[in-house]
Amino acid sequence: MITVDWSAWKPGDEDSQLIASAPGWLAEGLRNQRISFPGSEDVDLDSIARIIALGLGEGSAEATVTKKIVNELGLLKPLATSLAHFGMALAMSQRALGDYRNVEGVRVQWDSAGCCDKCDKNDGKIVEAGQAFTTGHQFPPACNYCICCIMPFIEF
Repeated sequence: MITVDWSAWKPGDEDSQLIASAPGWLAEGLRNQRISFPGSEDVDLDSIARIIALGLGEGSAEATVTKKIVNELGLLKPLATSLAHFGMALAMSQRALGDYRNVEGVRVQWDSAGCCDKCDKNDGKIVEAGQAFTTGHQFPPACNYCICCIMPFIEF
C-alpha cells in the first residue's frame, strides 16, 4: 500500500506561477496559440498575467482570478473570464509539457473534451513531447474555451 504524507501539502502551483510571471507571456501565448478575444488588444496583458500568476501560486479557482481581474483592472466580466481561463490553462499546459520534456523520448497524448472541431482533430493523437499536434499546437489551449489537456502516453 502506498501512503502519502499530506502534512506539508499546500495549494498552488509555483511552477505555473513562475511561467505566468514572465513579461509579455500572456500576449505571446495568445499570439502563439492563434487565439484572440474581442477587447483584449486594449488591455494591459501583463497586469492580467500578474493576477493569473498570483492565482496559480495561491491555488485560486478560475472564478476567483476572474473576480480579481474585474475588481483590480475594471475589465468586463466576459473578457476577464476568457483571459483568466486561457491564461490559467496555458500556464498549466506549459508547465506539464516542461515536466514531460525532462524525460527523454516521452510522448504525449491530446485529450479533447469535445469543446470544438479544432480540438477534436488533436484528440487521441500522440506526439513526442514538444512536437506539434495536427492543428499545429504543441499543447492546449487551442480554442477560446479549451478544456483539453495533454498527458504522458504510456504503452503497456
